[in-house]
Amino acid sequence: MMRCPVCKNNAHTRTSRYLTNKTKESYYQYQNIRCSCTFKTLESLARIISAPETEENITIVT
Repeated sequence: MMRCPVCKNNAHTRTSRYLTNKTKESYYQYQNIRCSCTFKTLESLARIISAPETEENITIVT
């Protein structure tokens, strides 16, 4: 969820799609009829803070 750039209230995702495996394009629309702002965002991965262990080292407990 993103805030509306016009009225600063929460806007809802209408649709989204991945442009690459690290970048997502989303279209948002605010629900308030008086505002009705529709906008597009690009969300991308900036950095991995903590990567998972490699599959070779992961122990699966059953």
